[in-house]
Amino acid sequence: MPFIKALNVPELLGLAPIAQVSDEDIWNHLVTPTVKGLLGPIIKSEGPRLVETVEGLFPGDKGSNLNRHQLMDSSGKLVETLLRFPYVHHLYRTANGVMVIKRDFVKVQVLAWFGEVEKGKAELIFKAALRDRRFDGTRRADDCSLLDYSYADPHLNKRISTELSSVELSIYGFMPGSRVLDATGDEEYDRFINNPFKFLSEPDRFLALFQRGFHSKRGPGQLMAAIPDVSRFCLAGFEYLARKQGYDLIEMAASHYHVARWAVSGGYDYASPAHKQAVDYLAAGLEYIRHNGTPLTRTQQSWVCVLQSLRPIARIPEALRFITPEHAHLTWPQDNVSDRSLWMYKTLSERARGFTPMISFEPPAN
Repeated sequence: MPFIKALNVPELLGLAPIAQVSDEDIWNHLVTPTVKGLLGPIIKSEGPRLVETVEGLFPGDKGSNLNRHQLMDSSGKLVETLLRFPYVHHLYRTANGVMVIKRDFVKVQVLAWFGEVEKGKAELIFKAALRDRRFDGTRRADDCSLLDYSYADPHLNKRISTELSSVELSIYGFMPGSRVLDATGDEEYDRFINNPFKFLSEPDRFLALFQRGFHSKRGPGQLMAAIPDVSRFCLAGFEYLARKQGYDLIEMAASHYHVARWAVSGGYDYASPAHKQAVDYLAAGLEYIRHNGTPLTRTQQSWVCVLQSLRPIARIPEALRFITPEHAHLTWPQDNVSDRSLWMYKTLSERARGFTPMISFEPPAN
């Protein structure tokens, strides 16, 4: 009959292919050998469960409710804080901790905890996720039950292609027992390492903390010592899963200079020409510093890129200041405070061959 149409109901409801990746593929291609060694062998599985509330099964095991959905009774009293869409929670107990795999409509997330989670004596050592970008730039993006940050801004979170399917990766992997706070007891310094951009409004305080970070072996954002094989293992694993689920593009938002360099080494490019130029200028500024007698490690390069955001510019130590005309006033494109992100991408499919985004992620002029 001419008026009866075949419907792809899961697609219309927003169920993304990445949510259907298997636990077996995640274990085999995304969880690194070192993470597996720390966790020990899997003893048993619990679930899967359907979770509808922000609170999860143990401390730290939470969902997301960025759009603030709530369930009220007939008198208007809050009964429960609910997620807009539930997620599937599958827990694997191991000899030394747990691994949890979560899925909602647009995201799959794997978390590894080392220690006793129910007693609050466990550390999150691994967190990896792939998230379909189909709703980015709209409020529907923030209905994701597993989202940490908003992706609703129509300019700063817009997709780099409306025709090609895309998935964003995120990765966190640190050795247990290695947190800065545990070694120093200094909560302020721990917060600074986590996000130095939040300290820029107090230059004296920023500079004092910067000197400690700059002369350490930790880069900005590195609260703990990195798991050695995450950086060389996970990009291939992410790409394997994304290709298997039929995605055209894979993306990431590079939080710091060392992350962007890692992405470039894995074949990623900058989604915005303006951002590529900014990072190229920053790289030239770092070379200018090296040429003038101050060699920098990779983590120190990241710290220097953060330092360029300090104002007034005269407060930046001269040996670490980009003072050539082309490089003056440069700042790192992603401050990890606002919605500004340094989007990077890699093509995966034949359909995406030759794709080059011509897009700006700066907000429109008022």
